[in-house]
Order: sequence, then C-alpha cells, then structure tokens
Amino acid sequence: MAFSYIWNKLHLHWQKIAKPAFIVLLLLGCQGTALAQVKIKQDNKSNYDAKRVHYGFYLSLPLTSYKVEHSQEYANQLSKGASAMTINPKITPGFYTGLVLNVGLADYLDFRFVPGVGFYSRTIEYANIPQPDGTASKTENVTLGATVIELPLLLQYKSKRRTNYRMYFVGGIKPGIDLNSRKNDQPGEELRTQDFDLALEYGVGLDMFYPFFKFAPELRFSHGLINQHIADDNIYSRNLQRMTTNNVSFILFFE
Repeated sequence: MAFSYIWNKLHLHWQKIAKPAFIVLLLLGCQGTALAQVKIKQDNKSNYDAKRVHYGFYLSLPLTSYKVEHSQEYANQLSKGASAMTINPKITPGFYTGLVLNVGLADYLDFRFVPGVGFYSRTIEYANIPQPDGTASKTENVTLGATVIELPLLLQYKSKRRTNYRMYFVGGIKPGIDLNSRKNDQPGEELRTQDFDLALEYGVGLDMFYPFFKFAPELRFSHGLINQHIADDNIYSRNLQRMTTNNVSFILFFE
C-alpha cells in the first residue's frame, strides 16, 4: 500500500522534476562545449614571432641518388645490342641531422642557417660489364659512401598564422664538403668523386605550434649543381661524363 502511494506521487510529479533537470544538464553540456572550443582555439606560443631569433634542431630521412650523364665511349658501345653495358643510378635512403638558426627579416620572411652532417650511400648499377679474359659479363653495384658537412643557406616565406598552424615555402643553396671523398687517392680501379658540392634546394612545410615548442614537418628537394665525377682510366669512370647529387628529404624541425 505504501509503495503504491509513493509510486503515484512520483508519477504525478515526474514532469515537474524531469523538465528542470533536463534544462540543467543541457546548460552544463553547452558550457562544456564552449570551454572545449575555447581550449581548441587558444593560440600556443602567441608571442613566438615577436622574438627575432630562434634556435632548434632537425632530423631528416632523405632518398638520394646520382643523376648521371654518359660519355661518348658509353654511347659507342651501345651498338653491341643485348651485350652492351648499361649504367643506371639507384635510389637509396640516407640520414642527416643538424641545428637551426632562424632570423626574422620581415613579417613573413625569415633567413635560416641549418648546418648539419649527412650520411649517404649512393649506388650506381653497372650491368653486363665485359671481362678482360672474355668470360661471361657480370653485374656490379658500385656504392659511394659519403659523410658530408652541409651548410644550407635558406630563405623562408611564411603564410599568415591561423590559430596554431601556418604553411611556408623555403629555398636557397646548400654547400657541402664530403669527408669521405676519394679525390686525394691515387687513381685506380674505383669510381671517385669530388669533395665539394653545391646544391639548389627548395621545399614546403607546415609550422605547428605547441605550448612549449614549434614543430614543423617539411618536404625538401635538392639538386646538385657541380659535377662530382673525377675522370680516371678505368671502366667505371670512362663511361661517365657527369654525376650530380639529388635528394628528396622528409625533415622534422623542433624549434
């Protein structure tokens, strides 16, 4: 009897209790959503561009290769048909890392000096190499290892910042000194390269601002301007006229 009385009372007043409770929950939900939106739209490191000079470091994973031009001797031996020797560069992975010095020049323009050290192993495939004794031809991969001190000098053009993101374009030149160069070795039966290189670089990236640092993934292209080939009297060298470096790099900047 007492249970039925209580249930009837709750049933009669249910609408009066439920309606205010629903309104309170709705207001709390709207307030939580508004706070979340404010948090999302909050600018991290809002005074970042007020400071003219910034420092940082970067890590990069490049895909690298030589761009080769064949010599007249190579062209002449192509008349042999299927037995002719072929020379083709192969794409190989590398790694380089370094430091960042960024100096603001104008509202949307920066100068960047990003010195570093790169580790490369560029490979050229020689197929159907004729043997002096007349035996069957062979295929050989010639790999040239390089430890390079790189000194890129770049200009960066930035878009207007949108909350915590902005796009940018970068371009410039990259001098490089190969510490593993064989230039000073005596000519022999190996392929040798110059110890200095100069490359044209350009790329695109995205600045992402976090509470304590700026993170920027970047895609950059590099094209060597200086012939790296050293002419020697061996079968590897005689069939080449010009070798230049080429990189496609994915770089992660932390500033």
